[in-house]
Amino acid sequence: MSKDGELERFKALNLGELAASYGYTLDRRESSKASLVMRHEDGDKIIIATGEDNHGVFFSVKTNASGSVIDFVIHRQGGNLGHARQTLRRYSPASFPTAHPSQIPKPRIITTDRAALLVSWHKCEACRPAYLESRGLEPATIVGFSERIRTDERGNTLFRHDDLFGLSGWEIKNKGFSGFARGGNKAFFACRVGIQPEKEINRLVVAESAIDGMSFYQHDPTPALVLSFGGGLSPEQGELLRHVLTKYPAAEIVTATDNDPQGEVFAALIQSHRPDAVRARPIRGKDWNDSIAPP
Repeated sequence: MSKDGELERFKALNLGELAASYGYTLDRRESSKASLVMRHEDGDKIIIATGEDNHGVFFSVKTNASGSVIDFVIHRQGGNLGHARQTLRRYSPASFPTAHPSQIPKPRIITTDRAALLVSWHKCEACRPAYLESRGLEPATIVGFSERIRTDERGNTLFRHDDLFGLSGWEIKNKGFSGFARGGNKAFFACRVGIQPEKEINRLVVAESAIDGMSFYQHDPTPALVLSFGGGLSPEQGELLRHVLTKYPAAEIVTATDNDPQGEVFAALIQSHRPDAVRARPIRGKDWNDSIAPP
């Protein structure tokens, strides 16, 4: 086999399986169909995705290391391309029980832009609660949603958005400032609160903003999948909303949109897909965050 052909064979390997052979374990909670998050006991955390050429790529959250299967081997054991070739010639998934394909799936293909978003998200720190507390949200509420919220290097609070393929971007909030991740697309902030991963979703709450969804849950802490779309609803978000509303036909649908004309338009749209939806108007002010904020 030519050297170029050998490189192509190496790059086609399941990078998740290879990482497992180096002692990385899969973080199933943070992983998705579009990306794997894997951790090593030495503290390294990597994201694995499948590029548009169908080859695996990795990104280290702790360092600037990234690249193909070959770059991963060099990242872990040093050396050069020649040393990496020698290692990969000896590699066999069957030699590593923890790397069984049924345990370490190959992620679906994603674009370079989406891969860059994944890396940026995972480099952000865990949610710092000060801003959310200033909006009247209690510590227990913040903890319940914390897996979908982070803080960037500027101290902004980030609310993760996902579409059917995984992370698509995030809302950016701070006092007097709102924005969205550069290169990202609005989809849904979505968080299962009070529901174990293997349990069915029996309640679905739809709000306009992440903070409003959190505020409604604080008012009524019934376990639910809480969704928000970040203000205006694009055609793509409208189709995603229809998909989600019809995906859970037995779930109670609670419409927690704003108490204004636009909120009523959103409520009517939700009811057009789910005539059984229950309208939960804010009890004070325009939105649900007004309802929980100190008088």
